[in-house]
Amino acid sequence: MKKILNVLFFRNLKQTRTITLFLIIVISCSMLILLNFYTIKTLSATRAYVNGESQYSKGHKSAVTSLISYLFTEEEIYWMDFKRNLDIPLGDATARIAIQSNLDINVVKKGFRAGKNHEEDLDDMIWIFKNCQSFSFFKKAVGEWEKGDYLNIQLYKMGYEIHSNIIRKKLDNVDKNTYLSKISILTHKININQDAFSNSFGDGTRKIRNYLIYTNVFFILIIISSVSFYYSKMIRKLVYSKHRLTSQKKQFKQIIKDLEKTKEDLSTGIIQHKKIIGTISHDIRSPLKYIQLISKHLEKETLKNKDLVSNKYASSISKSSSQLYNFTKTLIQYSKIYMEDRSYVQKPYSIHSLFENKKDFFEEIALSKETIIRNTTSKSLQSTVNIRIMSIIIHNLLDNAIKNTSKGSIELGAKSVGAKTTFWVKDTGIGMNQDIMDYYANLIKNKDPEKLILSTYGIGLHLVLELLIIIKGQMFFSSIPNNGTTITIEINQSKKQITN
Repeated sequence: MKKILNVLFFRNLKQTRTITLFLIIVISCSMLILLNFYTIKTLSATRAYVNGESQYSKGHKSAVTSLISYLFTEEEIYWMDFKRNLDIPLGDATARIAIQSNLDINVVKKGFRAGKNHEEDLDDMIWIFKNCQSFSFFKKAVGEWEKGDYLNIQLYKMGYEIHSNIIRKKLDNVDKNTYLSKISILTHKININQDAFSNSFGDGTRKIRNYLIYTNVFFILIIISSVSFYYSKMIRKLVYSKHRLTSQKKQFKQIIKDLEKTKEDLSTGIIQHKKIIGTISHDIRSPLKYIQLISKHLEKETLKNKDLVSNKYASSISKSSSQLYNFTKTLIQYSKIYMEDRSYVQKPYSIHSLFENKKDFFEEIALSKETIIRNTTSKSLQSTVNIRIMSIIIHNLLDNAIKNTSKGSIELGAKSVGAKTTFWVKDTGIGMNQDIMDYYANLIKNKDPEKLILSTYGIGLHLVLELLIIIKGQMFFSSIPNNGTTITIEINQSKKQITN
């Protein structure tokens, strides 16, 4: 018991290790996929901010150029260009303030659209802003962004101040040069903020790339190590299985040799059984046949001489010897079936003719009991079920029916429906006791060969049950006390085996 528990413990331990190894591989692959997904999402978002910064810078420079042109030419078209170009960095500023204030996402997207950011990048830009505000590189970039927005607002105010003075005709060359100087200072400061913003995102992108490489290498090493360990374990199992198969192959070869020896012994036994059957046929059947003929002759002579007592004895000897002869014949056929006919291929034969042969055989005995045998089977109905087996089955069923029927009738019938052929023997005799029917029904259900050999109610139906096992048939009983018995046999066969 202890040895069995140890085996079970180590087997469960091996299974646990294998499952753990598999889980490590699955978890590592899942983490790798998840990590790469969010890393790619982060890189995509940082790229979008870098592209946005480019649009931000272009908008600012174009706005500054337009404002300077408007300052010295006072043409309205430059003023319109100034406002349109400055709306780009101001749109980004609106988006930043909306995110930090947790405003509606549509307000955020509207600001980013004004900043000429690509529509497909908006969700990633919002996601990274909300989730990476605490990261140093992002926090620094947002700080530079806020400074740039403040300077652009100063530029915006200065632009409206210039626009107001131009409308009122209050600008001279000195004022214009003063404004130009202020614009240059603002532009220089904004350029510094823009460069710092780009550098911050550049540093963050490079750090993310390095983290990705290190993390990928870590998980890949885990996966490679786990797979290598699992592979080496499988190799060991294959080697062990190969040795085990070699050992089993040797055992199978020995088993095959033993089976061949057993086959030879069985063949020898079958030959001996055939010799015994031949002896029975010659040494038992021949004397019985001779006794049967002599008794019939004595029966006729005593009847002719009107010796009624001797005629009675001669008639009894004739009937007994006939029954013993037929019983011996049935046993011989039964033995031959078991040794030769299990794979017997039968050509189609007439069921009506089979019944007629049995009717002719038993008709004289039935008439002596004032019983009529009727064959109700169609002459066109045919079957390929082993005729030797069916002959013994019908013989025994008809013999039992005659024994239990006096001054009545016996019907032999058969029909086929689809792949099923049904045979029946129906008599009007004394019927079958319920205990006997229960006994045979239990034998049919259990199909116990040992019980079939040990006859409790006679050997006839036991032989029938044994033969039904061979042809895979079923037997059913229906009986009413003092009103007859019907025994039905059902056999399934392919449609090619039945001809109506």
